[in-house]
Order: sequence, then C-alpha cells, then structure tokens
Amino acid sequence: MKIAYLLVFDGLSDWEPGLAVAEINKSNNYQVKTVGFKQEIMITMGGVSIVPDCTLNEINYNDAVILILPGGEMWENNLVMDLIPVVEKFIDLSIPVAAICGPTVFLSRHGFVENVEHTSNGRGYLKSLIGEYKGSNLYVNQPSVSDKGIITANGIASVEFARDILDELNIYDEKTLKSWYDFFKTPWLDD
Repeated sequence: MKIAYLLVFDGLSDWEPGLAVAEINKSNNYQVKTVGFKQEIMITMGGVSIVPDCTLNEINYNDAVILILPGGEMWENNLVMDLIPVVEKFIDLSIPVAAICGPTVFLSRHGFVENVEHTSNGRGYLKSLIGEYKGSNLYVNQPSVSDKGIITANGIASVEFARDILDELNIYDEKTLKSWYDFFKTPWLDD
C-alpha cells in the first residue's frame, strides 16, 4: 500500500489537513501515516494527542506518494532545518509536497517554490516574514495552487487544498471530485 505522510508537531492546525487525510485513508490504494521530528506525543492546536507512526529518518520513500505539511505557529518563527533534506528528497524523487498556511513560509524561505506557481496567506504575509524570496514573481492569489507536484494553500482553504491533493493522487475521477468539492462548498440539499 502506498503511503501519504502527514507531518505532525506540537501546535499543528489539525483542521487544515482533515478532509484530505480522511479521503486518502478511505481509498483502497493509500494509507496515511503520521511522521514527526521525534517519536513522542504531539498536541495539536485543537488539543488532540498524536504519537507519530515514524520519525523523519524512517520515511520509506519507495512507498511514499505525498508529504502533507499542515499549518501551525512553528513555521513562522522556526527555520525547521531538519525538514529541508526530507522535502528536497520528495521533490528530487518527483513525489508531491502539499503545504497549507504556515509551511508555505518554509517552502518560500528555502527556495522550494522558486520555479513553481504557489500561494500562501497573502503576498504581504510572506513578505512580512521572509522579505523578498526567489520565485515571488510566481505567487498566485488563489485559495490553493497545484504546480509541478507542489501544492500550496492559504489557511482558510482546507477544502480547496484537499481537492488539489485528491486530484494529484487520482483518488476520484474528475466528475466525482467535482461533486465532492461542490458538496463541501455548498452543503445544502435540494428538497
């Protein structure tokens, strides 16, 4: 079974990857595994306790299909250096990397969006935290952007983020994915 790795850490914005990981886990082809910087209990922003399934150095790249980086305050003030070689390896192996909210700062700061269209919580948000960065001319003011295996989204676009991940992994055909997305964006039912 192929593995979708979800990074977990103290203060993780647990609602941001929720829809994506639920749909990935429901599929017959993929399993979600949590990965942490260390093998100890992490407490999400919502107060949920998570023990990572593995640590960064235990990722099996042969079975990996995506790395999902959810938001949290860590990304704004921490360079998260331990993650750089992991993201580099995912990109070098053409395995998608998906970042919502704060980790878009990480990707921008370390040059991972230098040649890809990307988004974040606003152009001003990125500039206030890291100044000018390589690739800033490729910033797109959209809720979620998928380009060349890099998916980025702003913090209030968890549905769009999930849609782009599900599309990247071909979890649903185009019509089913559109119906799924429409349901979450307009959840009222006709009588």
